[in-house]
Amino acid sequence: MKGIYFSFVFLTLFSCLLDATASRIRPNVIVIVADDLGYADMSFLPQAPGDIQTPSIDRLAKEGTYFGNAYSTSPICSPSRAGLITGRYQQRWGNYWYGQGGLPKGELTIPKALRKLGYSTHKIGKTHLNGGDAEHPLDHGFDDYLGFNHHTWDYIRLSQKDLDAYKKRANGDSLGILCVGPLERNRGEPVSFENGFTTEIFTDEVIRKIEAGKKSKTPFFIELEYNAVHMPTYIAHPEYAKKAGCEQPKWNRNAERWTFPFWDPRDISWSDWHKKWGHLGEVDPLGRKRYLANLMALDDGIGRILDSLEKTDQRKNTLVIFLSDNGGTINTYANNTPLRGFKYMFGEGGVRIPLVVSWPGQLPEGKTRDDLSSAMDVFPTILEICGGEDPGNLDGRSLVGRIRGLKSRDRHDHLCFTDGKKAWSIRQGNWKLIETEGWIHANYRLTDENIAVAAEQFSYPKGLQLFNLKSDIGETKNVAERFPKRVASMKTLYDSWRANMGEPRRGKRKKRKAK
Repeated sequence: MKGIYFSFVFLTLFSCLLDATASRIRPNVIVIVADDLGYADMSFLPQAPGDIQTPSIDRLAKEGTYFGNAYSTSPICSPSRAGLITGRYQQRWGNYWYGQGGLPKGELTIPKALRKLGYSTHKIGKTHLNGGDAEHPLDHGFDDYLGFNHHTWDYIRLSQKDLDAYKKRANGDSLGILCVGPLERNRGEPVSFENGFTTEIFTDEVIRKIEAGKKSKTPFFIELEYNAVHMPTYIAHPEYAKKAGCEQPKWNRNAERWTFPFWDPRDISWSDWHKKWGHLGEVDPLGRKRYLANLMALDDGIGRILDSLEKTDQRKNTLVIFLSDNGGTINTYANNTPLRGFKYMFGEGGVRIPLVVSWPGQLPEGKTRDDLSSAMDVFPTILEICGGEDPGNLDGRSLVGRIRGLKSRDRHDHLCFTDGKKAWSIRQGNWKLIETEGWIHANYRLTDENIAVAAEQFSYPKGLQLFNLKSDIGETKNVAERFPKRVASMKTLYDSWRANMGEPRRGKRKKRKAK
């Protein structure tokens, strides 16, 4: 009888230990995605410019590990977001550039995988996946959703009243009103916000989920995709604009029109307006300050989320991952120092991104890792930490071993990038091989007062180029002629990768109708 009794006690204790272990390895998970964040625009970095203060992002980095050699899967947002949520090269199903490939329904996503583990799943913010069969967040495996389905959205004109006013003045210019008006809740339910601000709205929604999660025994997964600091950064919340030194003008009731930075369809078409202020057709003297205003708001939002986790006693049971969807863009005055290039380009400035992984008490804190990493690594990292089964077809590799400083085989030998046409690159070790048609774009410089003034156009050379990023992170010295064998081996490696990807294909996207 004693043997039976002790066996019963042992099995009971073992069962409790398993339950406790399962509880520990299934933390809440919050993935925060910034939009077009400059590689240098975080104040904890040594290369951060003097005008940057991001105490909340700095706090997150102090509580976790920062990856300095992390990459998106594309220099533009819609393909890169597909790579993030699936942990796979989105080129596998023909998603290379805008309007291509979308997201197939058959692809496993982070929320689908976590649902199987008993998680509640919530999507908040921007969704832009090029259409496809699974265009809507509720088709990605999320239980609920609040945000917008488009590449950009107005930060503050978020009500039906705002949309109606624009429709009245638009004179049939439908492009400009596609990004103004109510947000969407769940599937097709418009939600107006009078005097709202997207960065605060999305943050408030996350905090509600955190507070609800405290009362629930169900772990939660939140994917928060801010539209900050994406164009139109020339529109900001008035309070943040004032802090940044670019006070927002008000509606002139007598003239019944806005002055810059608001578009007035009676003065100029949306396309011309967008080229002028969204693509450096004209340099905005306060452009950098407008960008900083929206970055301040983004950083405050992250701080409020971390405070909410602390207040509800969930910080030590919540894995927080922060990254940008791609490199910063010169069009919004982002700073990618010391990298070459910006969004849209295959230079380092277009594809290298900030990445922070934080789980205090469970993972190392205040660390920096230089291992080759990718946004695709987010999915397998979450699976390993939460106890999920690896589906076996992911291109990403778990970051856990790298975070712990272990000599793990679970690392990338190389990463590849392409637009599906003539531009491509491959990163292997310290080496970068890149083929481009060259770039020429408008440029600016900042005065001592942080005022932007026009500068000479910047030109990027075309052709096949090889760079040693360890000694030349700015990609200034093409050493292809000195290392022909290196060029040949990396080109062969890239060609092999490209042969396993799909051909570019158009996504099926439903046109959004202005309500």
